[in-house]
Amino acid sequence: MADALFDRALELVMDAGQTLLENGGEVFRAQQTMEIMAASLGVRDFHVYVLTNGIFASAHLPGRDAVSLVRHVPTVSVHLGRVEAVNELSRELAAGRLGVVEAEARLNTARTLPRSTPQLEILACVVGAAGFAYLFGGTLADMPVAAVAGLLEALVCQQFARHGINRIFTDIVAAFCGTIWAIAVQTVVPAVNANAAIIGALMVLTPGVALTMGVRDILNGDYLSGSIRLLDALLIAGSIAGGVVLGWIMARGWGVA
Repeated sequence: MADALFDRALELVMDAGQTLLENGGEVFRAQQTMEIMAASLGVRDFHVYVLTNGIFASAHLPGRDAVSLVRHVPTVSVHLGRVEAVNELSRELAAGRLGVVEAEARLNTARTLPRSTPQLEILACVVGAAGFAYLFGGTLADMPVAAVAGLLEALVCQQFARHGINRIFTDIVAAFCGTIWAIAVQTVVPAVNANAAIIGALMVLTPGVALTMGVRDILNGDYLSGSIRLLDALLIAGSIAGGVVLGWIMARGWGVA
């Protein structure tokens, strides 16, 4: 393999692994996919170590020094469509149906798959909050209250994300807004159960993906990555709880709870 082609193949493998991590792929999936792609592209002596927020890889081409690459993946969001696209790319490479140039084009397409629109995300939060409120013992009267609380949380998350505000503070404010809204409605309409509405609204904020991935990583023997994900889930859950507690404390201070 020529030096230029070797470098392009190695960059392609790193980009694929980074794409998987950035979009919610498991650590073992990213590592396994990178190893399959490297072998399919003829990159020999390829070694990779993947963490939740970083990739360390090295490879050796006869006649030149070993090449080492590091990628930092500071943020993770969920886009399973991109994860599936990279998986399909690795399968086609393994089958020998793609070369480096074609694989680069396919990977660029996978990395630019559009996300859900803000309007669709808001709709999902509204419907999800209402549904969870009913699921956790709420009545039909509680569902609209939870739906509006979910709307407030979605708007807070979107606005804070545009300004680069971290997830912990965002969840505190979002949970606080949903809690205050539900308590205020219960004060005016006693038939409304604020607890059910709050629980339903908070379900759209819960770190289900981080918790699930953490457990899967630990079961796969990736203890460090699993611990990082579980710690992330714990911090987010604590932030949500903090927002709720702050809302109740302020409501009691105002004499409405």
